Amino acid sequence: MKSLIKRLFPSSHKDIYEQNMYYFITNGILFTLVVNLYKPFAQKILYRLGGGETHVSLYNSLPGLVALFGIIPGVLFMCKAVNKKKTLSSIFLFSRFFILLYAVVPFLPADLRPITFVVITALMNFPESVSSTALQSVTADVFGERERAWAITSKNRYTTVANFLSLIVLSQILNVFGTTNEKAIVIYQVFFVLAFIVGLIEIFTFRRLKETTEEPQTCIDFKESIKEVFSNRAYLGFLACSLTFHFGWQMGWPLFGIYQIEYLLADETWLTILSVTSSIVMFFSFPIWSKIINKKGNNYAAAFATMGMAATPVLYVLSHNLWVLTVSGLIMGFFTAGTTTVLLSFLLEVSPEKNRIMYVAVHATLTNITLFIAPLIGSAVLKSSNIYIALLITALMRFIGSLTFLKKMRLKPSVNEKYTA
Repeated sequence: MKSLIKRLFPSSHKDIYEQNMYYFITNGILFTLVVNLYKPFAQKILYRLGGGETHVSLYNSLPGLVALFGIIPGVLFMCKAVNKKKTLSSIFLFSRFFILLYAVVPFLPADLRPITFVVITALMNFPESVSSTALQSVTADVFGERERAWAITSKNRYTTVANFLSLIVLSQILNVFGTTNEKAIVIYQVFFVLAFIVGLIEIFTFRRLKETTEEPQTCIDFKESIKEVFSNRAYLGFLACSLTFHFGWQMGWPLFGIYQIEYLLADETWLTILSVTSSIVMFFSFPIWSKIINKKGNNYAAAFATMGMAATPVLYVLSHNLWVLTVSGLIMGFFTAGTTTVLLSFLLEVSPEKNRIMYVAVHATLTNITLFIAPLIGSAVLKSSNIYIALLITALMRFIGSLTFLKKMRLKPSVNEKYTA
């Protein structure tokens, strides 16, 4: 990999780029392991703890409400810190402590367990949202515009491998040792503790990244930066498209889990099969999307990828058993890879280096508003109709979001002129 990096990054700072790529990818792999030790089976855990559809909807929506009040204040606080990398590392550590709290939930009275699990998840999203917002800006600080797309896709490929390999191992552990509901919960408690330990190593790799900007950025002025953000026409165009699509994207999150677990009766093994199938396709898809972005641009790639994502809820409706849903995951994985890659690349493209972190923070804050509202609306549609109608309405909302990217692509160049300010 080192020789490949040297060929791709013909820069006077090759050693810095090489080191950054190594720790960037390693950090992504470790973060994936942390997440996989507590998150992929979270909705199943809720059912094992005695929860239901309402808890699943709250699990998906409440984190957005918490993040809404934390992202911009948290970013401004971090901006004022003397040592930003150390401050961000402390935020990471604070977030990892919440994972330990998950291990305490099974010791609570039975009626408190599901809602406590949901509340811990919501509160954890405060440091998570601040750190993820800052990390998007850090990506732009440690990699130049020419190297950024490759860095993101390379990290995504390695983390995808780590994702499906770790999921296979974890599901087998659950299958062998979690033969009863009580035993499965104990296994999850062990996973939570391991996630915290791996998280400490993850934080170490983050601190090894080096910024490649010539001069450190000065602390941003809130009023001035907000005014700049909302006067950038290219950014506002992307923001409108992104928010419209995010609403439909997030609306389906609780519905998918409910459909898999309640309607198709998926256990941890089947949830792993569904995730791994999608992840394998994503692994091979990332280089394709990187080429599409470099050749056609972010706007074209966004319209194409999100159009494919609009088909996901329809594929769920057509999948009346887990085997069919697994095959459908091949299509879902391809377009999910494109969407996750292009939205970040597009955001960084329309966010000038000056005050970039505020551009990213505004986007994260507003998408957390949709995160709070959309799952609740999806749940409300489900309760007033049925799962199939709810999924089809979700598909329609995603399709509308995709059309906004398509319309933006067809606008005259003068409307999208201000990509760097």
